[in-house]
Amino acid sequence: MSSQSTKEKIQNDLIRFMKSGEKDKVEIIRFAQSFIKQQEKDKNVELSESETIQVLKKVIKRNQESFDQFIKAGREELADQEKKEMDILKAYLPEEMSEEDIINVVKASIANCQAETIKDMGKVMADVKKTHSDSADMSLVSKFVKQLLSS
Repeated sequence: MSSQSTKEKIQNDLIRFMKSGEKDKVEIIRFAQSFIKQQEKDKNVELSESETIQVLKKVIKRNQESFDQFIKAGREELADQEKKEMDILKAYLPEEMSEEDIINVVKASIANCQAETIKDMGKVMADVKKTHSDSADMSLVSKFVKQLLSS
C-alpha cells in the first residue's frame, strides 16, 4: 500500500499525463486540483486526506448531476464526456464499502447510539459519518438507517 497522499498522487498523475500528451486527462486533473486548492484557500488551511477525498466526491457528484441532465436532454456526447471525467476522478477515491458492509456498520452504529426510532437517525448518521465517511456511500447509509429504524 502506497503512503502517497491523494493530493500527491493527483500531482504526480498530472505531470505524467502532461508528459504523455493526454490533454483531456490533464484538463480533468487540473479541474479537480483547482477545487481542492479553492477549498484550502477558503478554509485557509491545508486539507487533510479525508477532506481532500470529500472535495473529490463533491466534484464527482457535480459530474453525476451533469451526466444525468445530459442523458435526459439526449446529449450523448456530453454525457459520455462527464462519464469519462467521473471515471478518471473515481480512481483517486478509496474503495467503496459493499452494501453488506454498510448494513453491518449501520447496525453497529444503531446499537452504539442506542437508536430505536427514526427520530434517532441524525445520531446514527453522525456516528457513521465520523468513522466511515471516506469509504461509505452516505446516500446508501441513509437508506439503510431509514430501513432499519423503521422496521
